[in-house]
Parts: sequence; structure tokens; C-alpha cells
Amino acid sequence: MKKVFFVLIVIVFLIELKASVTVEYKTRLASEIIKTEFVEGIEYFNVYELNKAFKAQIVEGVLDQRLNINIYDEQLIFLLESSYLSFHSELYNYTFPIIQKDEKYLIPVKFLEEILPLIIPDKISYTNNKIVATTPIDNSIRTIVLDPGHGGKDPGAVSFSKDNFEKDIVLIITRKLEKMLSDSLGVKILLTRDKDEFVSLQQRTQFANGNNANLFISIHCNAHYNKKIDGIEVYYLSTAKTDDARAVEALENKVVYEFEGGEEAVKKYDDLAFILADMAQSEHLEESYDLGMKLQNALVNSTNSYNRGVKQANFYVLRGAFMPAVLVELGFLSNKEEEKKLINSKYQDKLVRSMFEGIRDFKFKYDKMQ
Repeated sequence: MKKVFFVLIVIVFLIELKASVTVEYKTRLASEIIKTEFVEGIEYFNVYELNKAFKAQIVEGVLDQRLNINIYDEQLIFLLESSYLSFHSELYNYTFPIIQKDEKYLIPVKFLEEILPLIIPDKISYTNNKIVATTPIDNSIRTIVLDPGHGGKDPGAVSFSKDNFEKDIVLIITRKLEKMLSDSLGVKILLTRDKDEFVSLQQRTQFANGNNANLFISIHCNAHYNKKIDGIEVYYLSTAKTDDARAVEALENKVVYEFEGGEEAVKKYDDLAFILADMAQSEHLEESYDLGMKLQNALVNSTNSYNRGVKQANFYVLRGAFMPAVLVELGFLSNKEEEKKLINSKYQDKLVRSMFEGIRDFKFKYDKMQ
């Protein structure tokens, strides 16, 4: 009897020691180990192990209580505190709910063994107690499009002194940011314009989409009829919620009416409103908010400017961007003191360094490099 009891203890001990899942690839890529742990007898793994093994993109949906996970260019939506995920509008149950432990999301190993091979069988199989997978697709941020606002016949905001134009200042700042990002992040940086020329709002996002950009950042200076208004703010796409947001939205969108063909051009853009409901865009709103927060915090902390916050507005230039996209307002040219700062080379360098840090931090999180 004692011998049987001892054997049972050894078996249980060996089961508890398992604590990993091996991933072997069909190519010569070295195998990976997904670390697991037991919680109340159920084997779980940290969701970020999916990034290590499959280069998955993982976005925590704080606003809607879900995890958005991209594996092999397929979008999986995990419902937090449940055992369900949505894939191609179908629900799949992996029996045990996602749990949160030590600020980590843990997913049952059953997802790896049963659900993942079921939903993408051409990429992943589970045999002989190990996962066999095709080479992962690298979805890290590799291309960033910077968009200097306005240009050419469209001067953008006119300064307090009437001597400086938004189109010129943002081009200088954007070129500096382009160099810093290229030198330090090792990613491709593209500009929607690199000289004083007019580019329509639609062409800007078409350029980003056509180059498979992973981020779109539109850079602007602000203006207000009240010359005392100052500060920095960042926007991402949605219907404007406040009077101030509507005012900025009107300012940035009026280029369509004035320089792109009047009411017919406005109607063309307004006909694109359905994009807000299109998953290709809406799935990036959480990421856009996250990028906006990182940029806003970095800019305000380094410049001590008035923090006008991260807001939503229905900017035409953001509507067609099928990637995380934000519009940055670096200050008010209509404010006498902010005009002086915005045309100062050292202050511009401070803005550039801040935006670089915000983009870098977002990229590190997005790529799961830390």
C-alpha cells in the first residue's frame, strides 16, 4: 500500500513539474518553450508567451474588457474573465476563464492544445505533446508615416505675429523627428510631404495604407480666436465630444472646403463616415488612445506646457488610416508666447525628443520588447 501511495505522489509531482509547452517550427527556426504554471490545479500560461512563440501582437482592451491578439495575421478577441474567444464571428470555449495574477493575464493551456490548432490548422497543430507551427509572421512596428500638416496653398494656422505659418514649422519639426527615429529605432520613416507642397487629407492616409505603415502620426500647431489659449493636446479618431474638440476638428478639416473642392469634396469625406464602424479601423482605436497618451505625457512632462489632454475628434485625415493613428497639436501659434517657443530651434528639439520617447515607448510595448 505504501508503495502504491509513493508511486501516486511521484506521478503527481511529475505532472506538476511539466510547467511548459514546446513549440517546434517546420523550418530550421530554433524551438521555443512556453512557460506555464498551475493555479488551483489548472495549467495556465502568461498571454505574452504568445509573442515570444508566435510574434503575436497583444492589445489589452481596457475600455471594452477584452484582449485583442493577432497571430499569423488573424485576429482573436478574448473576452476577459471568461473562457470564450471570438474568431471570424464564431465563439470558442476553452473551458476555464482567463485569470489575472500579479498584473498578468493567464490563459488556460487548453487554448494552445485544442483551440489554436482548431481555428488555424494550416499554421498550427498539436501532436505528441508539442505544438508544431509554421514560421511566425513578424507584426512588429517597422514602418511609421509622419504627416506634417498643411502645406503649399494651405498655410494652416497663422501665428500671432502674422509672420509664421503652421505648414513651415511642422515640416521643420517633422524632419527632425524623422532623423531621430531613423537613427535610433531602426525602422522605416516616411513623410507624406518633405517640402512645401499641398497634399490632400485623403492622399495622406492613402499614402500610409499603400506603404503598409504600422503607425500614422499627423503633426500640427493649433490656433484659437482667444489669444490666451495655450497648451498641447493629442487627438485620435471619433466624433468630437466637447466644444473645444469640435473647434479644433473644424479648424483642421476646413482645408477640404477651402482647398480641395468645396461642398463636393466635403461630401466625399463625409461619405467615408462608415469607416468608424469598420473593424479595420475601429480595432485600432485602443492602440491609438495608448499612443496618444504616451505622446501627450512625454510632451507635457518635458515642456511643462499646459496639459489639454488626449481627446477624440472626427478628423478627416485620420479617417482612412487602417493602423494606430493620432493627430498632435504642439501648441497655439495664436498665442504670443507659444509662437516664440514654437519657432525656437531648441524648443523644437525638445518637442522632437519628447515625441520620439513617446513613439519609442509605444513601439516597445506594441512589439513586446520589454
